[in-house]
Amino acid sequence: MSFHECRDNFSGKDIKIPLPNWVTEIGKANPDIYFTRRNGRRNTECLTWGIDKERVLRGRTALEVYFDFMRSFRVEMDEFFKGGVISNIEIGLGPCGELRYPSYPTEQGWIYPGIGEFQYYNEYLLKSLRNANKEKGISFWKKGYVNTDTYNSQIHDAGFFHDGGNCDGYYWKFFLNWCSKVLVDHADHVLMLSKLAFKGSSLVATISSAHVAQLTAGLYNSCNRHGYAPIIEMLKKHNTALKFTCSDMCNLNQDDHFPEVLNAAWDATSDE
Repeated sequence: MSFHECRDNFSGKDIKIPLPNWVTEIGKANPDIYFTRRNGRRNTECLTWGIDKERVLRGRTALEVYFDFMRSFRVEMDEFFKGGVISNIEIGLGPCGELRYPSYPTEQGWIYPGIGEFQYYNEYLLKSLRNANKEKGISFWKKGYVNTDTYNSQIHDAGFFHDGGNCDGYYWKFFLNWCSKVLVDHADHVLMLSKLAFKGSSLVATISSAHVAQLTAGLYNSCNRHGYAPIIEMLKKHNTALKFTCSDMCNLNQDDHFPEVLNAAWDATSDE
């Protein structure tokens, strides 16, 4: 189930299947329905999770639109479900169908191993962040913007990530937890509706394997926090299988300082 714009990022072919016209028309009048980077540029690959429960899509929330689409597909393809032709359904949860923020879009100039940029600068996610601040008793947002520089900054150069940088502070740990929670909550809600629409079918979700842009993508994975644990627990609750993209890549294929895989042990165990 694709709730995102389809692009060919690998073969070089000019393939682009945008979001439905009625959605993009709404986006012209209200561009805050899209994820947004710090400089105000919108990413139209998919809808921001900030409108999951906001009635901005012709009176419907984004979650209601996703559910209606899935239910319609199930009804139209009933004979294939009953005949066993369709037994697994992969649920799109973000850009490229992956559970992540669109923090490293190649069409906006990102090149590996850039750290990417946070994409929460739209009306709805900023409102969510302000509400989270209030719940924690934080009266103001300290600096307003997260200093990750540009898409292609290196992790040791950006003020937010380098040793002693902002991400080590209490507030920014709170911020990264908020980013992760919004991501997990979105998947939780969509998969709950998916189980209703596709009762009896197996569900599959995709996430990107860890790399240098994982923090801006919402995967709060650090030396003292297992960023994948809350995702795995949520998928387990919905009995949903997990698929990693690029999990076939090993450290030898990557820059020595920016391995694509989860850790060095991955390579050792993958050969057993």
